[in-house]
Amino acid sequence: MNPLRIHLQLLGMAILWGASWPWGRVVAQAMPTFVASSMRFFIAIIPLVIWLYAANRFRYAKKLRPNQWLGLFLTALLGVFGYSTFFIWGLKYVPAGQATVIVATNPVFTTIFAIWLFKEKWNKWVANGMVIAVAGSLLAMTKGEPTQMLTNFGFGQLLLLGALVCWVAYTLLARKVLVGIDSLTATTISSIFGFLLLFIGALIAENWQDWAIVLTLDQSTWFSLLGLALGATVLAYAWYFDGVKYLGAGNAAAYIILVPILGILFSAIWLNEQVDSSLLIGGTLAVSGLGIMHWGRRRIK
Repeated sequence: MNPLRIHLQLLGMAILWGASWPWGRVVAQAMPTFVASSMRFFIAIIPLVIWLYAANRFRYAKKLRPNQWLGLFLTALLGVFGYSTFFIWGLKYVPAGQATVIVATNPVFTTIFAIWLFKEKWNKWVANGMVIAVAGSLLAMTKGEPTQMLTNFGFGQLLLLGALVCWVAYTLLARKVLVGIDSLTATTISSIFGFLLLFIGALIAENWQDWAIVLTLDQSTWFSLLGLALGATVLAYAWYFDGVKYLGAGNAAAYIILVPILGILFSAIWLNEQVDSSLLIGGTLAVSGLGIMHWGRRRIK
């Protein structure tokens, strides 16, 4: 495959994941949490199932062992149900640009636990990058006053930290339980499990009037919902898989560093969110820290 095309796809992936934050903010303001999340994954699993059938006629899914099905369910519980719930719920209270910087530090905490649990190698550059990234996220989260953290730390920030915890736990769990399962099969089945869990959550926590809101959504909200489902969930993952396949996981993951920058930019353009100095400096530090971490990992022999 043309290398230029792969790089353009990875850039497109970063753009879609950056756009997912203002899209999520629009959806969160217009819809109840579980209805929004279950609708997102209901729309997403339709093309995912078609894609999986076209790719291998469900060949690998049919060969899954019981422990692998359990692993996929657990990853769906954390990476789809948990993360999506906290993501949408948190965006009801926190501006999308600030939320982007908070959750963008997930590679830092994933690396910390990978070093502790899996004895993953690290060096001073990885450690320095982690400190810088966390400092930037803390600066953005507390609006430039880390010493007043309790004052500037609200319910929305707590929810977004919940999303961060779910994603880190999902990533670490996936390293163990998804061994031997191809990415497309894992994504499709996890999305199906996740949708079912979110739908059950909607039936328990929300009523028919909450579901009726779907019929009254305006074009902007539908565009954001479809963007989350088809763009950030389906197309972005397809491009990411191509990048991992042809360039390697490290090179493909490097593009994720762009997501916080794009998230802040799109939130300012589309939602007219104010980009104050704390968000700008914090975002710059977070992205710089992630870049240093990535560079440091590439230097590890």
